[in-house]
Amino acid sequence: MKKNTSFIIFAALAMITTLFSCESGNGRNNGALPKDAEEFLATHFPQKEVKEITETKMQMDYVVILDDGTEIDFTNTGQWEQVNLRWNEVPASLMGSLPSSISQYIDENCSDKTIHKIEKKSLGRKDFIYRITFHKPDDIELNFTQEGEIISDDPSGKKLPSSAKAFLNKHYPDISIISIVNDVDGDYNIRLEENTEIEFDRKGNWFEIKISKSQRLPESVLNLLPKKMNQYIEKNYPEQYIRRIEKKSYGYRVKLNKPNNVELSFTKTGDFQRIESKGSDSASETGE
Repeated sequence: MKKNTSFIIFAALAMITTLFSCESGNGRNNGALPKDAEEFLATHFPQKEVKEITETKMQMDYVVILDDGTEIDFTNTGQWEQVNLRWNEVPASLMGSLPSSISQYIDENCSDKTIHKIEKKSLGRKDFIYRITFHKPDDIELNFTQEGEIISDDPSGKKLPSSAKAFLNKHYPDISIISIVNDVDGDYNIRLEENTEIEFDRKGNWFEIKISKSQRLPESVLNLLPKKMNQYIEKNYPEQYIRRIEKKSYGYRVKLNKPNNVELSFTKTGDFQRIESKGSDSASETGE
């Protein structure tokens, strides 16, 4: 009788151990994870086995480790929050599930770098940003909105050249920086509140300013332009204002707002050169 009792206890312990191993090992298709998490793994890591599942934060979240070392964090409802790839390749299906502009930006600016981690960083109940981290020695972080628009990881502008900082402090002292993008050429694209964009070269010299239809260039910026150029625009387009201005090798190119919506070219000293209407294949020269 004692032998039978011992056998039953041993068998029960063995069964419990087996069940525990299944939940801690390959959790796929055995109910160890929420349905959305199971579907995420089946879609993006169909050839990988689940090595370990850990419940965290008082059993509210899940950390899943695959057999290649990839670590994935899920919420208690099965929504993915982070994919730590270690040195493994990013599944094409996972990149394809992100806004297409993210892949496009990475292809154009970081094609020689290796992605280490992809995260969805919560900003509140529903809002979040995507964060892409690259391996060292680059050790770069890129932040994107939910729609895939690049966001600065330097919102204070600390990494900007001193001359760019001085320009912003003088002409836009009360306008917050929304994003800073440092492209492959070393130029800086700055997006301010109220949809103003300013581009600086690697030394911090501005070369393009674009504003929204509801804004105007600050008077201090207009004063940086040649006097003759401002006078020409005031005389010939008194109801218009500058929407975009670019510094070119020959001088300046200015785009006015609608309905004229024309582009004007000026020399470095402000002499008018050329006018071209939007959508027109022909250009004309006029004088004052």
